[in-house]
Amino acid sequence: MTTPARREPTLNLQAYSKQQAWLLLIVILSAWAIDALWLKSSGTVAKSTALGALLSFVAQSVFTRFVFWHSGYRARRQIVSQLYRGQMMKWLIIALGFALIFNIVKPLSAPALIIGFMILQLAHGVLLAFGKPPSAK
Repeated sequence: MTTPARREPTLNLQAYSKQQAWLLLIVILSAWAIDALWLKSSGTVAKSTALGALLSFVAQSVFTRFVFWHSGYRARRQIVSQLYRGQMMKWLIIALGFALIFNIVKPLSAPALIIGFMILQLAHGVLLAFGKPPSAK
């Protein structure tokens, strides 16, 4: 006799957001340490890296909230439409964020901004691929 499949635990969004916030803090502190100890650029590199990482964090958080708003088999159509809406909002936040940062923040290190953004994007992927999933409550 076969046994029924076990139910998958639901994703704990608060724990996942907490993991992402720790990644953000690590990137910001690392950039500040590298800037203060090695580059000595009066905080420009650290500020630019932190802004890039923060932009990535905010965009990913908005996407996560959109996608996991609904759950379950019955909500599959809403999940797919929210996936599309979440991705569009993420791209809009990223485009507007970069435009605002490049226009408002002076002095700015563009390579550090892009590197901070890319580091956090890669860290999100590594966290999802290899990290321990947060426990469901």
